[in-house]
Amino acid sequence: MDFDALTTFDEFAAAGGIALVGAVLSAWRERRHRQRTDLDRVSLVSWSLLSAMFSMLAIILLATAAKLHFTAVR
Repeated sequence: MDFDALTTFDEFAAAGGIALVGAVLSAWRERRHRQRTDLDRVSLVSWSLLSAMFSMLAIILLATAAKLHFTAVR
């Protein structure tokens, strides 16, 4: 793969996709944490905070990629 051929749109879209995967995985871990049977096993990671941060980052990056894709090049 030629990384020099990547456009700004490609970079924002790839970063947004990675952030989206991170948001889905952290939301899944938060769901498992809430449904645990042993309430004494607490998590050291705030999965809800990570899910929110990854979701906001994915929205910003994918919206920027969409703006770059749909705007005309001058």
